[in-house]
Amino acid sequence: MSIFQCNFFSKCLGNFVDVTVYVPSYHNGDISMGNLPLEKIYNKEQRFKTIYLLHGMLDDHSSWMRWSMVEEQAEKYRFALVMPSGQNGFYINAVHGLAYYDFINEELPLWAELNFPLLEGRENRFIAGLSMGGYGAMRHGLANPGRYAAVGAFSGALDIIGLSDILKTIPDMRNIIDYDSLFGGIENIKGTDNDLYALADKCRKENRELPKIYITCGTEDAICIAMDREFKDALTDKGYDVTYFEMPGVHEWKVWNESIRRFMELIS
Repeated sequence: MSIFQCNFFSKCLGNFVDVTVYVPSYHNGDISMGNLPLEKIYNKEQRFKTIYLLHGMLDDHSSWMRWSMVEEQAEKYRFALVMPSGQNGFYINAVHGLAYYDFINEELPLWAELNFPLLEGRENRFIAGLSMGGYGAMRHGLANPGRYAAVGAFSGALDIIGLSDILKTIPDMRNIIDYDSLFGGIENIKGTDNDLYALADKCRKENRELPKIYITCGTEDAICIAMDREFKDALTDKGYDVTYFEMPGVHEWKVWNESIRRFMELIS
């Protein structure tokens, strides 16, 4: 396997951005590769399916590699991973801030598929994330169903309006999201594409090919369990293909490690 720590200038963001890219081994752990010529081991025609994997609040591009066993699972299931830094921007175009939606939606796939051995086409692209990244994955997957075959949200902040009230009860998190800078105020979210309920309705009504949805959460996750259950029910009622799973745990890496394993198993 190969791990790339990348830094490049993003036109959409107007500055340099960090991205970690993981590419599975070309030999797939085959011990007989020693008998093969190098051009057979490093086959220029080999390409990989890709998961665009998003981090949560207070983390960065390196968090999945540092805190989970995602490398082991990606090697097993043969997925490349593209893991960008998104600051605390919820992967949207901020009203006062950076255009992370445009970066993830337009620029990052162009950059990744130009520089790495990634398969193109909807059937070969997936997007997933944890917490804030779960919101980001759902935001992009529902807005671009023609690009991603499946979306994974692990302990996802899927009700961005309700999240505001929840965070007010957690002392260290009260001011962590600047709703004014990001969304132009909480009152300006409902009914827009940043409202996942409205976006799911829009995607369904346009009769577009719907991505498969995978949602997980820890049963003791006081932040996300209620909103994830409700969003799962809403998507199911709208006719989405939803796989939902709960496991013991709070808002923690134990849950997310098992979630990404199950997601890869599901889509492989």
